[in-house]
Amino acid sequence: MAETKVFFGVSLELAGKTISLEPKNAINEIKEKGIEVELPAGERVYLGTVGTSLGSIIGTLGVEADFIVTADEAAQSGGTLKEGAIDPDVLPDITVLQNAANLLLEAGLYVDEFHVRIPGAATNGTVAKDKTAYTVGLSAEWQDDAGKLIDGLDLKLRGIYFKVSNEE
Repeated sequence: MAETKVFFGVSLELAGKTISLEPKNAINEIKEKGIEVELPAGERVYLGTVGTSLGSIIGTLGVEADFIVTADEAAQSGGTLKEGAIDPDVLPDITVLQNAANLLLEAGLYVDEFHVRIPGAATNGTVAKDKTAYTVGLSAEWQDDAGKLIDGLDLKLRGIYFKVSNEE
């Protein structure tokens, strides 16, 4: 009869959204194999628009995102500013540049990949800290015709994908 194993994962909060990471190693294997968690295959987490999510993520890291309009600033503007948009005072008064920046910030932001590995003890009982690994993959997608590249052609930029990893 197979041994029953118990697994323990984690849920993280990023930009106000919960990201549940599935465990890969059983609790009784952690000392030897370490901790390894990842976003389940085929799952993605919607964080909101790039503008509102980026402001939240940057704020979480302790950096002020004063180039993005906050909810308070939008409310105080009487409808002239939109939450998550570029503050018009930050960019030069070039309409094309401001439109392109706001187009990016209006895209939906998703977590597509999230993997963390913290190694266990090697055979000599020491932990190989250089084997700690992570991968985070984010995508931003536009809706409707927002990413239309050339009028008259059915060619649209639907989004971008950004990945940060120290894994081979």
